Amino acid sequence: MLYYPLGGFLTHNIDTDTSYETSVTNNQSAALTTAAYLIKREINDKIWTPNLPFFFPAYILDNMPAFQKGLTSSIANVMTSMSKRIPIQKNSHLHKAAELLNYPPSIWMFSPQNKLLPAPSSNSQYRRARKFLLKYNETLANGETVFIKRPQDLLYILQNIRNNIQKSAHELEEHIRENSTGFIDNNSDDVFYFQQGKLYGYYLLLKALSADYKDIIVAQNIYQTWTHLLKTLEDVSHISPLIIRNGNLNSSIAPNHLAIMGYYTNRAIINLYELIKNLEKIPQ
Repeated sequence: MLYYPLGGFLTHNIDTDTSYETSVTNNQSAALTTAAYLIKREINDKIWTPNLPFFFPAYILDNMPAFQKGLTSSIANVMTSMSKRIPIQKNSHLHKAAELLNYPPSIWMFSPQNKLLPAPSSNSQYRRARKFLLKYNETLANGETVFIKRPQDLLYILQNIRNNIQKSAHELEEHIRENSTGFIDNNSDDVFYFQQGKLYGYYLLLKALSADYKDIIVAQNIYQTWTHLLKTLEDVSHISPLIIRNGNLNSSIAPNHLAIMGYYTNRAIINLYELIKNLEKIPQ
């Protein structure tokens, strides 16, 4: 009677601390350092919950797994974008890390295609990805590789982030439209925490990217818009209601936390459009 509730309570840990600051040399990437930090925090310092089988007490959790999946999806998107734009050799450390970060988050020991066939766990693949990120940053520090920072590369990264956040806005809108009329919505908390994990990840990664591309941001006079974007993502990361409700939009007493999430999501999209529009003016 105590195994699942007590174990789940002790495991549950959704961390939305936005005070993390990177510490890198002039040649290293703050975004890579931040991604490695987040992977370590969620995989090594905590328990990775999305892939736990039924005999683990944390199997009963749903909010923490949703948050962790959303967080790693943002890391995978940014690292994949960087790996496609930074002029480096194929099969480099960064490319390998990006491939591993796109591994499904819910695999524990067996392949989803054949449950009798062993497969690498999500934990192990993400740990390997972190090692490749650190190795790539080491090559930058040693001068073996050069991190060339171009406006068109930043533009590409922001476009991918915008597209991904637009997808979040559509998912929130669809869930509200289809489920807000019901008295109970058992899936609203999963949707909320997945999107919050994603936006929280983008907050820390965009803050790190502002350090990587500081000269370009200042030269294009987009610092203020970038600050507004970070503030929006920081605010949505700190929303922490006791119970997630997807109340009727016309209700006077039932809140709709997904609508609040959607508000901040669309604010972030507007800021990203402004940044992208400015960067598109730069001659290629």
